[in-house]
Amino acid sequence: MQATTSTRAPVGTAAFRAPKRAAASPRRPFAPTLPQCQRPLHLARAEGDGGEQPPQQAAPPKAPEQQQQQQAQQEDEPVWVRRERERQLQKQEGGMRDLPFGAYLLFSSFTAIAAVGSIFEYVNKNAIFDVIQPDSPLYAPILGFFAVTGLPTSGLLFYRAVQSANKEAERMDKLDGY
Repeated sequence: MQATTSTRAPVGTAAFRAPKRAAASPRRPFAPTLPQCQRPLHLARAEGDGGEQPPQQAAPPKAPEQQQQQQAQQEDEPVWVRRERERQLQKQEGGMRDLPFGAYLLFSSFTAIAAVGSIFEYVNKNAIFDVIQPDSPLYAPILGFFAVTGLPTSGLLFYRAVQSANKEAERMDKLDGY
């Protein structure tokens, strides 16, 4: 085996020292420090809100362009501003606000239960809330009214629940941008 000689500088000399780096963070004194890189500056400028029109655009925009501008303006607004505007429009229209779909479902189930219960009460000849006895002349008309009108009313309430749920889903999709 042949010994090789090295031409390396001794450990204490300047040729052996590592290059200087930036000082370590005071929170992490033993963490390696990376050389500082300078990043290029990116300049941006803000555009106007569209209130001022240049002289070349004095003509009103076409209908599709107006719709695009309105959509862009609506997208820029915060959610709470849109909801407040929707409430104001509903107040101006004077239209009655729909119930939540869960309320429609609840009322639909109550009505269906009452209608089916009326049929069972009539078949079994039980008193209505222990107030109206089966031999009363009001017994059959009351139970008949509940039985005949209850099931269609329950169906109508269920239909409105589905409509209300669909309307709410469309509104949420619109807010999400779909």
